[in-house]
Amino acid sequence: MLAFSNAEQLHLVLQSVLLGAGIGLFYDVLRAFRRQFAFGRVATAVCDALFWLVLLGALFEFNLLFAPGQNRYFILAGAAGGAAMYFGLLSALALAVLESILGALVWALRLPGRAARALRRFAQAVGLRDKCRFFVKKFVKPSSIFGRKGIK
Repeated sequence: MLAFSNAEQLHLVLQSVLLGAGIGLFYDVLRAFRRQFAFGRVATAVCDALFWLVLLGALFEFNLLFAPGQNRYFILAGAAGGAAMYFGLLSALALAVLESILGALVWALRLPGRAARALRRFAQAVGLRDKCRFFVKKFVKPSSIFGRKGIK
């Protein structure tokens, strides 16, 4: 079994605090998506399951990589402390930034649809369909090949 010095254990605790802050940020990303798109019960359950899978995977990999597979309970305490510090200090700011970014993305993605609706309303207001129909009738001549079959 590998023994860690006190300095290495302190380094491990500080890394686990950063892991906890990263997990808190991931939770806020999922929370911003849930708030922006008003998820229902099923989507919320999927987001929660995704969060717990990522959390367990991150803790497992952290334990394998940094604490050579040894169970160190201060890693869990450090991650919980890092998440608590993140939620206490940075969560409100990060959530506001994430929600504004998502809102801007949603607005930008809806912009082409709004422009198309405005263009359609403009075309209806000026009677563009009837003008195009009148213009096309002047230049379209029936084909002699398809005229016998009823196709113009």
